[in-house]
Amino acid sequence: MKLNSEEEKDLRKLYEAQKVVLYWLLGLIYLAFIGLQLGRVQAIADFNYSLHELMYTPFNLALFIVPIMFLIYLYYSINYSRKRGRKKGNIKARIKAVVVIISVITILSITNHQFHEVSTEGVFKLEEKLHEEGQYFLVFDDKKIKVSINEYQLVEINENYVVSFIWNLRTPNKGRLETIEPFK
Repeated sequence: MKLNSEEEKDLRKLYEAQKVVLYWLLGLIYLAFIGLQLGRVQAIADFNYSLHELMYTPFNLALFIVPIMFLIYLYYSINYSRKRGRKKGNIKARIKAVVVIISVITILSITNHQFHEVSTEGVFKLEEKLHEEGQYFLVFDDKKIKVSINEYQLVEINENYVVSFIWNLRTPNKGRLETIEPFK
């Protein structure tokens, strides 16, 4: 199928528009992911809580803008494909598509996993101490909490402690210790 110069210009404009929307879409997704990860850093919250909250701004914006930008990208992509006809894409374009798809899936998987994290704090009785495969665990409230060797050695079974730990709803029996203090 031979295109005249006017059709080639239209095709080129659609391709450029599709490319610009894709770059903005990816930039916003990556920026939102980085902001979300930086917002989870406790040192930033300790330094300046307002800065900590600002880290979540790109993610909050992305929740509303990304679906709209994705629809715009699909519109340009479909129109470009329809006007171009059935042509085989080059290897460079396929590699880019694979990298984009893998990175978006990875970002969504990590974010989805992190959204299922729960922080628990309270007074708990130490039920058990475990040493498995070079790792140390304490069992509070039927949750196996990963700890350092120092924390493992400093606590006693059947004693009460003020404990803060993070665990995931998908793996409710495992967690990671944030803080531990003897209960007085």
